[in-house]
Amino acid sequence: MLLRSAAAATALTLALCLWWAAPRAHGNDRWELVADEKSVAYGRVVATGEREAWAFGWKTVGVGAWLPMADGPHRPTAFHWTGGRWTERDLPVGRGHIGAVAASGPSNVWALTGASVLRWDGRAWTVMREQPATAGGLAVIAADDVWIFGARRAWHYDGRTWSERPVPFTAFRVSARSSSDIWALDDVHPWVHHFDGGTWTRTDLSGVLPKAPPASGEAPPGPLHAGLGAITADASGVWITGEIGASSFLLHGTGSGWRSENTSATAGRMTRDAAPLPDGSGGHWFLGSTDPNGDASALAHRTATGHWTRIPTGGELTSLSTTPGGPLFATGTIGRARGVFRSLALTSW
Repeated sequence: MLLRSAAAATALTLALCLWWAAPRAHGNDRWELVADEKSVAYGRVVATGEREAWAFGWKTVGVGAWLPMADGPHRPTAFHWTGGRWTERDLPVGRGHIGAVAASGPSNVWALTGASVLRWDGRAWTVMREQPATAGGLAVIAADDVWIFGARRAWHYDGRTWSERPVPFTAFRVSARSSSDIWALDDVHPWVHHFDGGTWTRTDLSGVLPKAPPASGEAPPGPLHAGLGAITADASGVWITGEIGASSFLLHGTGSGWRSENTSATAGRMTRDAAPLPDGSGGHWFLGSTDPNGDASALAHRTATGHWTRIPTGGELTSLSTTPGGPLFATGTIGRARGVFRSLALTSW
């Protein structure tokens, strides 16, 4: 009898543990699913105001739409949040994937997709122009100041017309603080380029980059030379993430120069194209991880004084976004839930 009772208690304890550890359909105790849309899990979310945000994904069309194992052409889709539910909004394109997305406010959201450059003006999405074939970088400063970057070319919108301009590099990530303070990562070299409103100048970052991956018997293979990933320019300086081997690093540039910080122990392996996200107080959010492969996401935070905190998310997140005073949103997968999540414990402050 005692053995049977012990066995029953053990079984009950195991069942409770399994129930507690089981993935939840709505997320977990740290992240709540707010937009249940599977394709958005691999897209991105962009907050444009304290109570406004957009998330971008796609729908499979053609044969792939009704054959579960088939993939086919994709139609970009957008989901809009205005403080309540997330509502699907039609985009004026039939095929393609969402590329770069940027905004200067709730009524000035831009997206590169397929062969088109799209803009939300507060009322509707419209096609602003045909997308240049090599375009990848996007900087939205104001409704009359938008930049698209490609292979040694840039296209500028002044609110009425587009102009094409040569640039001495190929950009793949950009960030702007103003029309006379634009920063771009070079697609080929370890360089960052700065535009002061009239001239582009180049800074070679080779001197502050890690020279070799840290020795580790557990780390998976990765690039043997340091590569730059994403960039954010804000009031606290210019922040650039990068990777060498399976290790991540962070570069910080100010008027006094550049310095490098190994973030493998503090943030884990970072999501390569997730730019540092300002928290409104001089610190930044990062998408890190808790394993060498970078699969188990963690929300990493660096204060303005350099103190790090890393909190496992319980899933795999792909993008982060917030605005001062607004909620912190993420896209990705947590348990059985896929789509857009809202942080239950953290805000942008």
